[in-house]
Amino acid sequence: MLTRLGKFEIIRLLAQGSMGDVYVGRDPIIGREVAIKVIQTSAVAGPEARERFAREARAAGVLNHPNIVTIHEMGEEQGVLYLAMELVKGEDLGTLIRAGTLAPRDALEVLAQVCDGLAVAHRSQVVHRDIKPSNIRVVWDGQLLQAKVLDFGVAKIFNSDTTDEGTVFGTVNYMAPEYLQSGRPDARSDLFAVGVILYEALVGQAPFDGPSPGTVIYRLLHDTPPPLPPAVCRDISRDVQTVLNRAIAKDPASRFQSAEELAAALRSAQEPSWRWEQDRPTVAVPVRRPPARALTSPGPRWGLPAVQPVVVPLAAEAPIPVRKPAPGRPPTAQAGEGATGRAEVRKDILETTRRQLLQAIEIDPDNARAHAMLLATHYQLGWMDAVMQTLRLARSRGIQAAELRAVPRCEQLLSEEEQACRLPLDLHSEFMQYLGG
Repeated sequence: MLTRLGKFEIIRLLAQGSMGDVYVGRDPIIGREVAIKVIQTSAVAGPEARERFAREARAAGVLNHPNIVTIHEMGEEQGVLYLAMELVKGEDLGTLIRAGTLAPRDALEVLAQVCDGLAVAHRSQVVHRDIKPSNIRVVWDGQLLQAKVLDFGVAKIFNSDTTDEGTVFGTVNYMAPEYLQSGRPDARSDLFAVGVILYEALVGQAPFDGPSPGTVIYRLLHDTPPPLPPAVCRDISRDVQTVLNRAIAKDPASRFQSAEELAAALRSAQEPSWRWEQDRPTVAVPVRRPPARALTSPGPRWGLPAVQPVVVPLAAEAPIPVRKPAPGRPPTAQAGEGATGRAEVRKDILETTRRQLLQAIEIDPDNARAHAMLLATHYQLGWMDAVMQTLRLARSRGIQAAELRAVPRCEQLLSEEEQACRLPLDLHSEFMQYLGG
């Protein structure tokens, strides 16, 4: 085990990861304990490890806020890269969510503080890109509650010389749809992740969870999670549902446009009497009361059935988000307006879905649900050769017709083909014989 890195004495191992470890260290000059993240330079081929460490140091190093972990020093010694930072005690938010010890009002305050930290990062042109419960540390001293945002290792620094534009980093369950599709995040992508965590903290279950990455991606792009159980709002505003809906809107233009705005709404929603007014901006006010409950007092847990996908009729067009003109500004012609524009947007959505489903099948070749959805997506695109290729591939992998038909979209597809006969006659017969038998 390491005993020293630079000026820091190594006290003990704190955590282990796939690419490196985190130690508790001590600065012997001032006697301060620190967390030291280390990585062997041989752990990753090429300059990736060094660049990621440098990115984290640059991103978090320029940020000074009580809700962001403080970076003290970056260095390299004996082939080991290390990053010395503030040692934050307490628990990570994911642990508190799993234990059910976070009351709803406290969850709102934790995430409001996360937004306070993100507001500073965003004003400094830094987008975190990996906001998730395990990157949020919660400290509780019995009276005061404090959240700290950790791990800026995949942060995007705008106007910098990094070359990862279009590359997706982070944890898929908390990624905004536009980030998944383009690889180009902005501040609103971080706020989407906060909204996902809000749902998870209140319900005890992630809103877009699934058995495979492909399923999670599909749900992030297309599904709406079940509404919050009424009992969640017993001690907070019932309009927290409206705050949540806006935070996780698929269209970034429909979300909160700044971390300050979301923080204000989260703090307002802590009061049961507060009501959302769409046309009146929420104003942040200082919170002078302590959190409602200590974190050692178990909060309620509200179990829900697994999230089910939204069924879109095959003959119907997917809903297209419409961006409203700003107040006082006359409407202007938008690219993609009219039937032709809607068709183009719908095709883009279907092609994105197709790519995600192909990834899901590559990860899990026996995923009957992904095969069924891919079958329906090809049918909606009008790619009939691809429909038959998908059907034959599923059959060659031993996926039974009943497993495909168990997916509602595939059942709809079967019904539509039976009535409309869009496939050529010979392919129609093969299709119906397998799926309809």
